[in-house]
Amino acid sequence: MLELFKDIFQFFKKNLWPISILTLAIEFPYILIQNIHYFSNTSSEFSNHVGLILFMATFIIYPLSTGAQISLYATIIGGSEIDLKKCFADSRKHFFNLVVGSVIYIFFTLLGLLVFIVPGIIIAVRLSFYCFFIVLDDLKPVDALKKSARVTKEFAWPLASALITVGILLVFFLLFIQLALNQVGLYNLYSSTLFDSLFSILGWLSLIVVFRFYCLHKEKAKAEIDPPVVS
Repeated sequence: MLELFKDIFQFFKKNLWPISILTLAIEFPYILIQNIHYFSNTSSEFSNHVGLILFMATFIIYPLSTGAQISLYATIIGGSEIDLKKCFADSRKHFFNLVVGSVIYIFFTLLGLLVFIVPGIIIAVRLSFYCFFIVLDDLKPVDALKKSARVTKEFAWPLASALITVGILLVFFLLFIQLALNQVGLYNLYSSTLFDSLFSILGWLSLIVVFRFYCLHKEKAKAEIDPPVVS
C-alpha cells in the first residue's frame, strides 16, 4: 500500500503543473461564481435560484473536467507530448456519455448509501472505472458501468482502502486550512476561492488512485491476451 501511495503522489507531484492548469481552466470560473454567490447579500428566493443553477452546473463542469484529466493521464503514461487543448477536446468528444455515466453512477452510489453506507462505498468502487472506459475505450455509459462492475471485482477492497485513505487525508488537511482561516478571520471571497481551487486540484489524487488500478487491469488483460513465450 505504501508503494502505491508513493507512486500516486510522485505522479501527482511530477505532473502538478499540467494537472493544475487543466483544472483551473475548466473549473475556476465556476468556483469564482459559486463563491461570489455564497458571500453576496441577495434575497433568499434569488439565492435559491442561483444555488439550483450552480448545482445543476456541477453535472456539466465535473464530467468535462474528469474527462480532460483522464486524457491527460493517458497521454503522460503513453509517453506522448502533453497537449492540454487535445485533452479538453477528448473530453468534449465524450461529454454526453460522461454526463450520462456520471448521473447513473451518482444515482446508484446514493441509492447504496441510503440503504447503508457500506453498500454505497462498494457500488462507488465497483463502478469507478466507467469514466476511463468511456474516454479511453470509447464505450457507451451503460456498457462502461457494466464493464467496470465486472473487472473491478478483484481490485475492490484494495481500491476502496486506497480511496478512503486518500479521502481522509485530504479532508483533514483541507479542514485544517479552513479552520485556520476562520480562526484568524481571513475566510472571505478571495481566500475561499483560493481554498476551493486548491481542493479541486488536490481532489484529483482520488482519480489518480483509480487510474492506477485501471492501468493494473489493462496490464493484466494484455498479459492474458499475449502470454509470455516459453522457450
